[in-house]
Amino acid sequence: MSARGLAWIARARLRADARGTLLDAAAACAGAAALVFFLALGLGVGAAARRMFPAEARLVEVIPSAVSLGGLLGGGQLDDAAVARLSALPRVEAAWPRLVLKVPVAAPEAPPGMAASWPPGMTLQIPVVGLSPGMVKGDVGPGQRFADPGPGGGPIPVLLSRRLLEVYDKTIAPAWNLPRLPPGVSLLGLEMPVRIGLSIVPGKQEGRVYEARVRLAGLSDRVPMYMMAVPLDTARRLHAEYGKEGGYTQVTLAARRPDDVPAVAAAVRRMGFNVDENERAAAERVGAVVAVTTGALVFLAVVMCFLAALAIARSLSASVRGRAREIAVLQALGATPSDVHRVVLLEGGMVGLSGGVAGTLLALGLSLLADRAALRLLPDFPFRPDTFFAFPPWLWALGLLVPVAGAVLGALAPAAAAARIEPARTLS
Repeated sequence: MSARGLAWIARARLRADARGTLLDAAAACAGAAALVFFLALGLGVGAAARRMFPAEARLVEVIPSAVSLGGLLGGGQLDDAAVARLSALPRVEAAWPRLVLKVPVAAPEAPPGMAASWPPGMTLQIPVVGLSPGMVKGDVGPGQRFADPGPGGGPIPVLLSRRLLEVYDKTIAPAWNLPRLPPGVSLLGLEMPVRIGLSIVPGKQEGRVYEARVRLAGLSDRVPMYMMAVPLDTARRLHAEYGKEGGYTQVTLAARRPDDVPAVAAAVRRMGFNVDENERAAAERVGAVVAVTTGALVFLAVVMCFLAALAIARSLSASVRGRAREIAVLQALGATPSDVHRVVLLEGGMVGLSGGVAGTLLALGLSLLADRAALRLLPDFPFRPDTFFAFPPWLWALGLLVPVAGAVLGALAPAAAAARIEPARTLS
């Protein structure tokens, strides 16, 4: 028989037992909905966690050892010679030193447009770090430069963390009664007056305090959220002006591949330096929690799909026993045992497909309801995602394929039983 004829017979049998078909499809629908819903939830929460902890897989953060063994193992201070040795390590693509500025910097005035909401007499102390331009070259905005302007050479270009804007909108602005940033507004080129050498901490102010201006040149995830980044040469220049000594605070190594990170970290430790894994460890812990929770929920959904397959197998087995004479007549009219086998498998596949379509659409509807409930019930905290769900194209395909595969597997035994029916004995 042709495939079209087999499909027509399978549809006719499903319509004849509409109640059983609906029950089987409902079981497949529940399994598919649970699978798609929980996987989409895990993917969405994982994406939100990566926004909150944007650790890069290829980066290794090198810091000086608490106990210097420089003379024995080559470690000690992170100076230019140490940076050269680190950059020469196998599997290292780039080495970018960073320097936390020891010269205090403070903002005694509000940025443009915020003077009305700036608390009277407030001076904001700003932690500053010097970064290598090569480390953040992809984050500098169009028309902006991230290079030391030199003494009296104009505003100092700075970078801020992208996450800081989220914290400002969700925490700082409501607390200080400041205006929130309108969506899509660019802050590039915004200038603010600062005083270099000024500290609000008693005894930490430098003997020389002078005014300067900073200009926002871009936003970067490689800038610590609580700091303002200036070019590394600017930090060096200010240290030289104020007589500050010491090596670099940290060196960021970029491995050629994520798989090279363990080997690079081991080589760094052999040189006598330490590896700062705090941010990476936090990101990995959050990712592990999300993965384990998602895995448990997906396992539950797979169990539901398996139970749906068992329900379909039981239903089709009862159907085959109940229509044994009908199957015998079909064979007497020319259908082969393989045709009968394929008809039953088609019945299972159609039930699984209808359940998969309904379950996937149900999961989408439930995700929209969950997002709406979260929007109304949860406070507006930093990094709260617009949606807690993610639906990549492969997830839609999985929501259809799993129930179909489960239903077909459940139909294998009933199909084999139907193919073994002997027309002569059954009709006699």
